[in-house]
Amino acid sequence: MSTEKIKQRILIIATTASMIEQFNIHNIKILQSLGIEVHVGTNFKKPGTITSNLSESLKKILKKMGVQYHQLDFSRGIGGHKENKLVLNQICSIIQTYKISGIHAHSPLGGIIARRAAHKMNIKILYTAHGFQFFKGGPLKDWLIFFPVEWFYARWTDALITINQQDYSVAHFLPVTQRYYIPGVGVDFKRNFSENERQNLRIQTRKQLGVQKDEYLIISVGELNKNKNHETVLKAIATLNNPKIKYAIAGIGKEKNRLVELTKKLGLQKQVQLLGYLEDLDGLYYAADLNVFVSKREGLGLGGLDGVVHGVYIIGNANTGMKDYILNKDIGLLVKSPTDSNELAKKIQIAMNEKRKVKLNEQIQKFSQENVDKLMTNIYKKEFLNKYE
Repeated sequence: MSTEKIKQRILIIATTASMIEQFNIHNIKILQSLGIEVHVGTNFKKPGTITSNLSESLKKILKKMGVQYHQLDFSRGIGGHKENKLVLNQICSIIQTYKISGIHAHSPLGGIIARRAAHKMNIKILYTAHGFQFFKGGPLKDWLIFFPVEWFYARWTDALITINQQDYSVAHFLPVTQRYYIPGVGVDFKRNFSENERQNLRIQTRKQLGVQKDEYLIISVGELNKNKNHETVLKAIATLNNPKIKYAIAGIGKEKNRLVELTKKLGLQKQVQLLGYLEDLDGLYYAADLNVFVSKREGLGLGGLDGVVHGVYIIGNANTGMKDYILNKDIGLLVKSPTDSNELAKKIQIAMNEKRKVKLNEQIQKFSQENVDKLMTNIYKKEFLNKYE
């Protein structure tokens, strides 16, 4: 019997529901368009960078799409042996019960446990690395700890998908069966806003935020954690000592209280706002004068790229996948050391003084949702259906 006639059932796995909601809805639709039955396994109870209410809404969306979803009790970080073994058993049980024929895994811990399960149950697995834990310019200890782990599990990986050029280069040193590069997870370039609507959104949002016409609004979009590095942005703004600078952060996370305390310590209470989780970011992007996105580690930095597509000038980290789209000074500036608040302050001052605006070119179009979906469709066809374009 040919492989094509066998009903394929693919399980998409991520440690948090936010990774499904933010990065995998299109993947689900692609698989379904290929006649594949899709299952989703993730932690809906601890959903990551989205709220619990949005996690519950995600369940309803998946059900409406005809997707069977499963609670997996992933821990944050690397997890403990007992917790990880529980998740391994949960995944193996799903594979056995629903006759799963393949897995597409995301996130470091999700990728490790999913690959253990796939190896144990002898089924195919694809793993998308949303930024390796080790990278050029990163800490030596990360290379010593995480590279050997990734190398070990690469032996049990049928296909490794990377979303930036640096990770794709590193992937050639890993013993995977197949490796692919796709430019990110897809961004919508087709904004259904006229120039007049954009200006109205800008005025309306700035009014809501209490930002005056002559003030300079810096934004950051991302989880409130140490990796997203909002702390350095706060220190850079304090260094500039300019009351006309306003800073708004969209996101939730465990670092909230520490950032509030740091804001007070630096005397920035009148300049800084923590907005929490925002489902609709259009208004914030159009209201902004600058997007500062200096994560210490980032596979691509969707919050940065999405801002660029909205026309917001950006400052990013040169040691991350951001350099794939911050190609020149027409798009943004790159810092060499993301924790150097003085370097960042100088870059902010340059962007302010020159009133920098984004000038997009054709190269950025490769990050479009249409292009990424096309590439993922071909990967799924080849890996899960043995169809070659």
